[in-house]
Amino acid sequence: MIAAGFSADLINGSQQASWEGEVDEANWAKKYVLCGAKHQSPIDIQKKKVVYNNKMSLFELEGYDGPLHGDFAITNNGHSVQIQLPSSMKIKKGLPHVYTAVQMHLHWGGLDLETSGSEHTIDGLRYMAELHIVHYNSELYSSFDEAVDKPEGLAVLAFLYEVYGNIKNLLKAGQVTTVKTLDPLAMLPENLDNFYRYQGSLTTPPCTENVLWTVFDTKVILSQNQIKLLENTLLDWHNKTLRNDYRHAQPLNDRVVQSSFQVKMPKGDVCQHEISTKLTLIETELLDVKKRVATDPLKGKSGK
Repeated sequence: MIAAGFSADLINGSQQASWEGEVDEANWAKKYVLCGAKHQSPIDIQKKKVVYNNKMSLFELEGYDGPLHGDFAITNNGHSVQIQLPSSMKIKKGLPHVYTAVQMHLHWGGLDLETSGSEHTIDGLRYMAELHIVHYNSELYSSFDEAVDKPEGLAVLAFLYEVYGNIKNLLKAGQVTTVKTLDPLAMLPENLDNFYRYQGSLTTPPCTENVLWTVFDTKVILSQNQIKLLENTLLDWHNKTLRNDYRHAQPLNDRVVQSSFQVKMPKGDVCQHEISTKLTLIETELLDVKKRVATDPLKGKSGK
């Protein structure tokens, strides 16, 4: 039996909260009050607003080196794919406390018009998928179940990431398979020194605001074939293809996003807001031209 994760069905015994359907994302706050609170996750990380913190410690991960041997359950819980992790995996340094790993799970898109599916975005850009490695504070609490709704209870490492390749053995919601070996470190980017950090929440109900988030800046190249395989082989509780598995960005409000590195905007790099502004200006200009041509075709053609 896999340990409880971020999903409402595992924390509250409900299978009804989802991104679409009976209790969709837009209505979560009606049933789960905290989902409408002010320190929610995920967020859009805006580089220009990030504050560099040169005192932020780098990570020391214990037990991440593989291959690890054992029976690691992989579960389709109805809206995500969850992989059980051994308690030997810990964050020893880099956070205020020691945190012990519980599980990791994936978020992706899959809609015809939007294949990207990461929960966190950077300057408005959504990446193909996002991996979350969930930990609980094992210095203050004896188990994940105890820590899940307590202050400083959880920490999540988030990676903009490619899909795990052993996913094809799963199909319908509730189905479980296992792998005998696991190499978590091999699934992460080489550079773990550059990251963003902020205080947030669970990204599904009950949306408890006790999660210390670390989002790594280095991206891992995605495989389109793996994304398609994942979309086409997994079914949710209603036997529909499991897709659009991410919560949209929540307001930052009074929070500050810190970084372990000095964020630089490369020359020629334009943030999403600037792109949108430029497109709006272009569209306005085109509409003006269209109006001029419509009212005076000859003037429009001559450009006078």
